[in-house]
Amino acid sequence: MKSRSVLGIAILVIAGGALGPLPAAGAAEPAAAAEASAEARQAVPAPDADKGGAQTQVTPGEESTPTPLLTATDSKTYQQQKKAAATAPSGDRPDVPPVRGGPTTQVVTTLFNGLDRPGSANNGSVFNPPDTIVGKSPNRIVEATNSAVRLSTATGTALQTLDLNTFTGAAIADGRLFDPKVYYDRNAANPRVFVTALQVAGRDNTNAADDVSRIWIAISRAADPASLSAGWCFYNIEGRRNVGTADASWSDYPGLGAGADSFSVTTNQFRFTNRTFTFAIIRTFNKTIAENNAASCPTIPFFTFQPAATAGDGTQFTIQPAQHYTSPSSFLNTTNPAYFLSTTSGTSNQYHVWRVRNVASGAPTLAHLILTSTGYGVPPDSPQPGGTGVLIDTGDNRILQTGAIGNTVIGTLTTVCNFTGGTANESCTLTPRVAVGATATGGLTASIVVNVFTGLGDNIFVHHNSIAPNSALQAAATWEFSGAGAFLSSEAMIASTGGGWTRVQTYAPGTCTLPATAPSTTTARSGDYSGAQTDPNLNTQWIAGEQAVTISGTCQWRTRIAQHVP
Repeated sequence: MKSRSVLGIAILVIAGGALGPLPAAGAAEPAAAAEASAEARQAVPAPDADKGGAQTQVTPGEESTPTPLLTATDSKTYQQQKKAAATAPSGDRPDVPPVRGGPTTQVVTTLFNGLDRPGSANNGSVFNPPDTIVGKSPNRIVEATNSAVRLSTATGTALQTLDLNTFTGAAIADGRLFDPKVYYDRNAANPRVFVTALQVAGRDNTNAADDVSRIWIAISRAADPASLSAGWCFYNIEGRRNVGTADASWSDYPGLGAGADSFSVTTNQFRFTNRTFTFAIIRTFNKTIAENNAASCPTIPFFTFQPAATAGDGTQFTIQPAQHYTSPSSFLNTTNPAYFLSTTSGTSNQYHVWRVRNVASGAPTLAHLILTSTGYGVPPDSPQPGGTGVLIDTGDNRILQTGAIGNTVIGTLTTVCNFTGGTANESCTLTPRVAVGATATGGLTASIVVNVFTGLGDNIFVHHNSIAPNSALQAAATWEFSGAGAFLSSEAMIASTGGGWTRVQTYAPGTCTLPATAPSTTTARSGDYSGAQTDPNLNTQWIAGEQAVTISGTCQWRTRIAQHVP
């Protein structure tokens, strides 16, 4: 689907601790966004940066109380949106559900079990949801979940598993690490594995002295990590924003991506006092310096952007950095750009494109465009078999992952849909493919080439989808799915260069009905995301999804990892 409009937007940023507007784009370039400069900082290696510590032996027992999925709206409004999504008009009808097979033969190979809930325990606590993610280096697989990380061979032999606090050296007193992301950066002179996770303490009280928010970053010191206990550089940076004000906030839901000479960690910020949304933040690091770490762990310059001027602006929420498997073009005044995608929280037809450029110069800038395409909205929650009444939380309509090949940037999100008029709604996927470029003077341009709107049909709910394109622009994905007749499972999917989806294999079939996730008595947590990563060969892709299975007599989550051969 072609984009229907392009808007240039001025961006507000932090500069020397003060917010200030920047001029809008000039009249000569109405489609070009204004460029915003950044606040500069340095990431210094953590003490004992090359030590991960010995694995802690724990007995799963204590349930770690999960943070509800935090959105740009308050919790009550979000629950009202979820309830209304079951029957509200859903707009355009999705494409006919894809079938297995197609013009080419796709297969799933190297299939094996990943982490599970008991095996991801962190100092005695077990976790929901899993937050499944995977990265693939030439000969190693790094998987992470809440709240553990595992190093495996490319054939699935587990080499080492550590809880995230032990892996990074983060003190338990400041909180157990959560929301991990993993990415192998092949597009580099010194390819490396990146792992990031978050830490928070002091929420839900007004004592600012209790407030802790840290962003932990681990970077391997070789292309293929040999261990989780050595051979890494560890960093932790301040995750708090607006300290000393009513908007004092902590970092949640990180995104992790990389361009030719930069990598970025994005977060949503929520107030310590009541967990309400304040701002989306982009932190961009000098990747060239970060990855030159074989001899020692360097200090890394990084730059912070706050696009919105007003706290709670849901039009700028969950900005997902692209994982650039090959470099996009440079242009006049624009060296080594890196791109990001986001949506507007709630019902909208707006798609946001972001660009950071010129990171190596030490003075990077951020640009922003708004495109319009197929509308989307908050998806309804999914029923489960068994008649328990416990629904699976399908999440909201944020961009879940972004991958890129050259000047094509592909995102994926979950949305409300309806296949048969007069029946209840389902949840489906949208997959915008965005062509990025520049004006004659280097201003950002973008258009949506295709935006496939698809699901799995009546009474099947698709959610927590992922995306990873190869050099032929074939996009592989995991789609979690569930319904009254389907236990929580994960499907391997492939999208052709033209955008259409084909089912490949239910590689992680579910076998049981998940119980409610405390403190809720009516909703089970799934997700909050799944993983996809293009292999360094730029042809095959690796996916990690979730299934509901019985472990030790209880229905709980387990992950499955697979290699997809298009």
